[in-house]
Amino acid sequence: MGLAITTKSFDCTIDDGLAHVVLGRPERGNPIDGEFCREFSLCVAELSERADVRAVLLSARGRLFSVGGDLMSLVKEGDALPRTIKTWTADLHAAIARMVRMRAPVIAAVHGNVAGGSVSLVAAADLVVMAESARISAAFSRIGFSPDSGSTTTVTRRIGVARARRFFLLGETFDAATALSLGLVDFVVPDEAVQSEAARLAKELAAGPTEALGAIKRLFCQTADRSFESQLEEEAQTLAAISRTADAREGVKAFVEKRKPVFVGS
Repeated sequence: MGLAITTKSFDCTIDDGLAHVVLGRPERGNPIDGEFCREFSLCVAELSERADVRAVLLSARGRLFSVGGDLMSLVKEGDALPRTIKTWTADLHAAIARMVRMRAPVIAAVHGNVAGGSVSLVAAADLVVMAESARISAAFSRIGFSPDSGSTTTVTRRIGVARARRFFLLGETFDAATALSLGLVDFVVPDEAVQSEAARLAKELAAGPTEALGAIKRLFCQTADRSFESQLEEEAQTLAAISRTADAREGVKAFVEKRKPVFVGS
């Protein structure tokens, strides 16, 4: 095992290329608070720079995946609330931005309910496995808040502008079937299989051509910001760079030799 990080908010281990981050405050519903934001930011910074991290699995302990923002903490802030929000989001937003752009694919295993800012943690993942009984809620407008955590981007990239706007304006809750039909999640499985299926996908990706997977992530991140011609050139430049990697050479050689490739992540 390459690394083990234990914080008050979550645990993180790395084993055979797979980093597993487990939200670890089930008695409180795995909330987002200042402590979580700081610790998660440091964790993602570490994972995004480690050559031995080839995939990330995000899951949670307890009955719920996450209730989102810690409202009890926010109520106590009083007039200091705007400053607290800027402090929390400085860490959390940096973490989510790095998670989206890191080369390692991120897989989220969602059970129970997920709400508020934690919806963006899920939507920012590259693949989402959701339990049949789970629910995803846009809770912001229900408490007089607007979205944060990159929600208006991460959710929009998955389900489109108009549907995301409706989701947040009406404070809707999606069941698993609806979330799957809209593209907010990628797979729906029986409750008892959500962890094992997410782990299976994460291990499969951790054994894949990591540099190519990271390039695919980056290309899709920028499609909305580039003209078609610019994106074509970016694809050409990226593929040329990836073709220099050991995994690309192994992949082509294995195809010609009619065998399964053995990728090393470089």
